[in-house]
Formats: sequence, C-alpha cells, structure tokens
Amino acid sequence: MNELPIVSIVGRPNVGKSTLFNRLVGKRQAIVSREAGTTRDSITGEVYWGNKKFLLLDTAGLILDFFGFKEAEIEKKAQGKISDALKASEVVMFVVDVKKGITPEDEEVARLIRKYNKNVVVVANKADNPDLEKKVQELEKMGFDKIFAISSQSGRRTGQLLDEITKKFPDITENDQTKRIAIIGRANAGKSTLFNALIGSEVAIISDIPGTTRDAIKFKITLKGYEKEAEIIDTAGFRKQGKIAPGVEKFSIMRAIESIYRSDLVLIVVDAEVGLSRIDAHLAQMALDSRKKIIIVLNKIDKLQTQSTDEIANFYRFKFLLRQKIVGISAKDKKNLHLLAKEIAQEI
Repeated sequence: MNELPIVSIVGRPNVGKSTLFNRLVGKRQAIVSREAGTTRDSITGEVYWGNKKFLLLDTAGLILDFFGFKEAEIEKKAQGKISDALKASEVVMFVVDVKKGITPEDEEVARLIRKYNKNVVVVANKADNPDLEKKVQELEKMGFDKIFAISSQSGRRTGQLLDEITKKFPDITENDQTKRIAIIGRANAGKSTLFNALIGSEVAIISDIPGTTRDAIKFKITLKGYEKEAEIIDTAGFRKQGKIAPGVEKFSIMRAIESIYRSDLVLIVVDAEVGLSRIDAHLAQMALDSRKKIIIVLNKIDKLQTQSTDEIANFYRFKFLLRQKIVGISAKDKKNLHLLAKEIAQEI
C-alpha cells in the first residue's frame, strides 16, 4: 500500500487547531482546551474524504515566549516537532482566528511556514457567520493564495476545505475502498434496530430512552446476494437543540455529524408513525450538501394501518426529499429489508 499523503495543522495557540483536527478525523482524539500548550505531541489521525485518504497531524501551538511556562523545556521540544511536521507534509493548514485577525504570533507562524516551501492553505477559523467571513480579506496581507473561511466548531464549509486539500491526492487503492454507510435520524426512529437487522446480530443496544446510542458503532457487513462489502455505522439520535444535554450527548451528536462527512451513503431513518420533520429534512440537506448519496428509510411501517405514504405526516412537505430513494420497512420484523439491501447495493 502506498504511503498516505501527510497534512499538518499549524498555528499559534488557541486558534482551534485541535478542534479542527477532531472534526476532520471524526473523533475526539485531540484534547481541546483554552490553556496554551495543551497539545505537545504531534497527534495523528486518518481522514477519509470521498475517494481520498490522508494522514492528519495536529501540532503544538507556536509559542514565542516561554516565560511563565512551568515546563519550558518540554514546551521547547514540542515546538521542535512543528518543524518536523512541516518537513513531512504535502499540505500545511495554517489556522488563524478570523475574529482576532492577524497577530504578531500569526506572522511568526507564516515566516516559519514559508521556509519549507509547502502547499499552504490558510484556514480562517471561527468564521461562524457571513459577516465574519468578510474579514478574510485582512488575511490576504500575509501573501498566501488559498484562504478558506470555516468554523471547526460547527463544521461550516469544512467540506470545501477538504475538497481543496485533497484535490491532488491519489485515489485510495482498490483494497482500501471499503464503502461506509451511516445510519442517522431522530432519536427512537429505529436506527439501532435497523443496524442490528442489517448485520444480523444484536450489537447495538436498543432502548426507548433517547440518547441510548452515544457513540458511532461500526461493523462490516456483506450484503447477501450482491457480493458487496461495506462498513455500517450506527449513530446517536438527533433531538431538538434545546433538548440535547451538554457534555456526552452533545459530543455524540457531533460524532454523528462526522459520520455523515465520512460516509459514502447515508440512510436517514424516519419513524413512519411520527412522520417527516424539520430534523429529517435538515439531516438530508446536510448529507446532500456534503455530496453524499442518501436513502430515506421509512421505518415502523408495520404500525401503519394501510402501510402507505398517505398515512405519513408531512410526507409531501419537503419536496426535495421526494426526489431521493425512499424505502418503507419494518426493521423489527425485518420486513422489506431485502428491498433496502438491493437499493444499498446499487448505491455503493
């Protein structure tokens, strides 16, 4: 297998490097803190984007003055690893806090990066709204051609950033092209029941309590009769923003969103008894905006009287969803699972 292209994240402390790393890698691997010097080692993680794959390095924040640091020698060694990461990288993501603009520390990072003659993409982080995106023009003074305004916290425009980073990377080899299927949807729509039904085993815990699934559970399956292998991912259920508890549940939702970005196909599971909601439409739009194929899975049709779409509330409300593939099933009774498997096999 060929070695993966290497992309490094560099910048001064507290610009959101580790938050960006966690978002792109898809798991909370790097510790996020407002304390300067939190990241000392170059943390690595694999990133998949479409048919591309690369190794991402999160580096320590560049510190010019070590006065006041209790472990100054350790910090200095961490700074030396920034140069090692720059030497090894094909692409360098230079992260800047767009809210604060260019600081003397940012200018020092820019000077350091230029020494290595690398392909540099300036990441104007914390651009959480269009007004902040306008401040990007100020960053052009540093002389780098490629500048992307994003929010690593919300994921805003990270897809365009990944498109730019990976456009010259080779496609991953045939042996490394396992397709990924994300199962997403509202809480209690039957995602984990569907997950277990597809893999043929009670791997995911099933409960009526919202928030039971807190992490993305992965499992490789082979679709019988289609000679297709895929990795299927069960995710935490989405609820209205005000009902999401801080901490573990909120982080689980972030992981579920990451699963969308890293998948090839997204199954949006809808409780047919409840009907389509704004959350379902939002998730579908998020997947489509990320250039993912989607299938709307109307689950629990066994509980409908006529098992027709006319019984499903708001079915015709979101017209863009009607242009997508829609399959009615009962994951609990395994009804129409063969039809869903057929559609999945066609898409992957």
